[in-house]
Amino acid sequence: MRPLAGITIATNILTHSRVILLAVAWMAALLAIIFGDAVSDVTRVGAICLLCFAGIVAPALRWDSLVILGGLAVLLWVIVGAMPSFDSWLRGTENVLVFAALLPTMALVRATAMTMPSVHHTQDRLAALPTKTSAGGLQIAGHIFGGIINTGAFALLSAAMPEDSSENRRKAAAEAAIRGMVSSAAWSPFFVAFAIGQNFVEPHHAWAAIGVGAITALLFSVISLIWFNRDLTVAGLRLALGCMAPVAWRLVIVLVAVLLVALIFNLTALSAVVTVMPLLVLVQMVRHRHQIRHIIRSTHQSMLHTADDIVVIAAAMLVAFFASQTTIITEMVALFYAGQIPGWAALILTPLVMMMASVVGIHPAITSTALLSIFGAGGAAVHPALLVQSHLIGWGAGTMCSVASLSVISSASLYRIPARKLALGPNLGVAFCYAVGGGAVLSLVNILVLP
Repeated sequence: MRPLAGITIATNILTHSRVILLAVAWMAALLAIIFGDAVSDVTRVGAICLLCFAGIVAPALRWDSLVILGGLAVLLWVIVGAMPSFDSWLRGTENVLVFAALLPTMALVRATAMTMPSVHHTQDRLAALPTKTSAGGLQIAGHIFGGIINTGAFALLSAAMPEDSSENRRKAAAEAAIRGMVSSAAWSPFFVAFAIGQNFVEPHHAWAAIGVGAITALLFSVISLIWFNRDLTVAGLRLALGCMAPVAWRLVIVLVAVLLVALIFNLTALSAVVTVMPLLVLVQMVRHRHQIRHIIRSTHQSMLHTADDIVVIAAAMLVAFFASQTTIITEMVALFYAGQIPGWAALILTPLVMMMASVVGIHPAITSTALLSIFGAGGAAVHPALLVQSHLIGWGAGTMCSVASLSVISSASLYRIPARKLALGPNLGVAFCYAVGGGAVLSLVNILVLP
């Protein structure tokens, strides 16, 4: 056998192995959600598969992912003071196994959405919008689609952009799509950001954060639409909203289904998403059997390209897990500030620090894990739901203006605009105002809700 052929075979084996390991971890997480402790052995197998998956993909991770993991490793060392034992790693991985199921689930949803005729009808309507209305329409569509398929919204929306569009129009469209998509993190349970935030509070506080986020997103959307679309009339707004008509009921069904399952079976939002969405996809497959092969193939490809995100998010949650087992962070904060931290400081600093750190390439997963550990569990005089919402605002603000964020990188590629122009353009100021303004409003609400 020639060396080149041997390398090719080895590469193919590793590629198939990582998909199989991730699929097993995904299924194990799903079974753990449904059956709980009754399948503890399956949960352990899933955790081992996730650790093996991380080990296999580690050499091929992007440089920015390695930098993030390096920061998390330093944070872990500060918290624990030594390398955790294998049993500790395994116990922690079992605790965060559900995160290995979230991204593949969203890949499956995204692949399915791209095959739906109603989605294509929406794309056609967006493409037909007048120039002065298109940016507003793209922001609205980015917000609504982003709430369900996250960064998959960019691929969908960019397809509605005419090929001969000028650079200025493509840049404005990309910026609008980013503003719409990232701000949906304020209310959507389909984001990794929400999955992280709910890990630090009781489930009912996490659901309350979604309610607050709906108001946050509405205020942000209205203000930013008016600011960036001075010529947008009521008729133009109605026309832009009309583009979403083909998919409106389907999106409502998805959100209602997730909410009902969570309430009936007492699940967290993350667990409800991971459980419900594959069932809805299965219904869609039955209705459109000719698309099954395409959906599976697209999901398979996405699972090959989400390794960085899965490893980073799982690592961040592992750090949060180990942090919850110690009091070191509380003790460190006590060296600088004795007593309970004021609520206004926690609610403004959380989104602001996350946003500013993102500008220099520090992933929100690092800053949010540290800040939620400091301000949560009584560390600050803040309502838990408002703290989660401030974290979600910070996540949206940070991903809006970071050259390392998947949102900016994806949009830069799809709209053919340099990432630095998207991150450091008008959206940089928007992100700062969103972080500070959102934190300030939450601070006022906190005064009213806390005795």
